[in-house]
Amino acid sequence: MGKREKDPNRLGFKTYFGTTIMASAEGITAALMTSWFMVYLTDYAGIGAWGAILGSSLLLFVRIFDAVNDPIEGWIIDRAKVGKLGKYKPFIILSICLITIGVGCLFFIPSSIANSPFFVTLWVVLFYLMYDIGYSFFAPNLVYRTLTLDSVQRGKLMIGPRMMGLITGIVCSSVITIATGINKSINNMHTSFGVTVLALVGGFALLSLLGIALVKEKFHAPVNEDTKRIKLTDFFLLIKENKAMRTNILSNVFGGFLWTFLFATLLYYIKWGFCTDLTTGVVDQAAYGTMSLLGSMLMFVPLIIGTIIATPLMKAFKSPVRTYQFLLLVEAIPCGLLFVLQLLGLLQGQPVLFFLCAGLTALGIGANFIPIETINIECMDYEIYQHGKDRSALCNAFNLFVKKAQSAVATAAVGALLVAVGYVVDSATDTYLGELSAMPTLLNWFIVIMGAIPFVLGLIAWFIMRAYPVTDEERADMKVKLHGAK
Repeated sequence: MGKREKDPNRLGFKTYFGTTIMASAEGITAALMTSWFMVYLTDYAGIGAWGAILGSSLLLFVRIFDAVNDPIEGWIIDRAKVGKLGKYKPFIILSICLITIGVGCLFFIPSSIANSPFFVTLWVVLFYLMYDIGYSFFAPNLVYRTLTLDSVQRGKLMIGPRMMGLITGIVCSSVITIATGINKSINNMHTSFGVTVLALVGGFALLSLLGIALVKEKFHAPVNEDTKRIKLTDFFLLIKENKAMRTNILSNVFGGFLWTFLFATLLYYIKWGFCTDLTTGVVDQAAYGTMSLLGSMLMFVPLIIGTIIATPLMKAFKSPVRTYQFLLLVEAIPCGLLFVLQLLGLLQGQPVLFFLCAGLTALGIGANFIPIETINIECMDYEIYQHGKDRSALCNAFNLFVKKAQSAVATAAVGALLVAVGYVVDSATDTYLGELSAMPTLLNWFIVIMGAIPFVLGLIAWFIMRAYPVTDEERADMKVKLHGAK
């Protein structure tokens, strides 16, 4: 009997471990930017009311920049040649360095420039662009495509990085608790917050660099004289020619807001709805640290459960698309319930109801991650299947731009709301200095942002995805033609 031939699609522990910890830096920086960036600017940066104005206007400006930058970065990646490290690993390494430096500096604005709106703006714009450019170069899906040709193996590859993202989210939720502990010695929340963030992003960056060192790319699209060169104009051809990607992106434009809108206001509502004496504006820091940690922990469990049940759900629905549609409803309905409970006066002062609804939405989000990423990769395959051209990085650029735009819009909406009510917090003592009589209205608007709007957008995304063109039969044929599957 001869030796059994080794299956090239079978991945070992080193690859799974490497791709898992590779996501550490991206996970912690994304969590910090989603959950804490606007809170830092308004409450801890020491720049007063300018924080809300700067945060909201900056993010909208950067999204205009992204409209040009993301396609260019995707084009650069697609045109890159396969070197000793592979085709995509060098860009992952570059990304880790840029996002670490960018976020570390964004959360440690020097006190010496805090009184100068010009220098504060210059500092924030410079390092936000550094973070933004680095984030666009982080394209793990492209690495996954080269590691295996098997869709099941690809799905398994996403579980580890997803779990790492959830772990970094939990670590990120303890920022206030850690900063409060450090502040006992420093006695300045501005400095304590910055030190906490620097330590977190530095540690996770080292872990990510170790992870990418363990990963080895395998399968790349063949290149020969007949291979068509990727052009920058291909970005626009993708929109026109690839209906699968067009439908998927449009659905994600709406569906992705459920996550971003929920987390854009979560910490604000916890802080002012559950942890503050609204007669004095004084925040109970111990309660806030515990409550913000508890909220993230309660959401961590359903996200973990969601990730675990995602693959069985896809098997049950026999399609990532049908699974995605079902989970959109699981995400949207609790958001609508949040809004109704607030209108009835049952939410404020009842953290159990608040966290229950948020947890149900998190369950849907956690379970939907793998179906969404499976569809995203399928759209890349669909492009090669239809047109014989590997435009995977350009496809990925679309997804990145949509995610970043969603985060910006959600944060900008919160920033505009804070400016409108004259939101001002003492960065050293964390006491509210604005008009306390406006707080009930502010809490109502927070729930509109994290409840009513995501509910409507989730339903729209569900309807759009009904037009997705890849059938089960075509999916099977695509796999056979691209990968030689039987």
